[in-house]
Amino acid sequence: MQEWPDAVGSFPAVRDAFEREVLTWSAVSSHTMFGCPSYLADGELFAVLSDQGLSLTRLPDDDRRVLAATHRVFPFIANGRAVASWTTVAVTPNELDAMFPVVKKSYDAALAA
Repeated sequence: MQEWPDAVGSFPAVRDAFEREVLTWSAVSSHTMFGCPSYLADGELFAVLSDQGLSLTRLPDDDRRVLAATHRVFPFIANGRAVASWTTVAVTPNELDAMFPVVKKSYDAALAA
């Protein structure tokens, strides 16, 4: 996996900070998907970290619109194809704390699935 470009932040630092938080949440596990660290809530995927950014796989539509009003969001690209239902946002380690409420919404939606 590639390192994130400087404009996006350091991938290892984001991954470390992300995991310090989400791996403490109930029923969260991690594995690799598309060669990327991926996070599941009770077996349902809710987030992926990649060289594209932080992808939220279960973010409800209303929350996607709110996030898009404050951040540049885009679909996750897997094997040259856009996964339009996933919301991806580039984050730096300093911006990650502000993203956890939105990550939690994707997590909650995964638990409810």
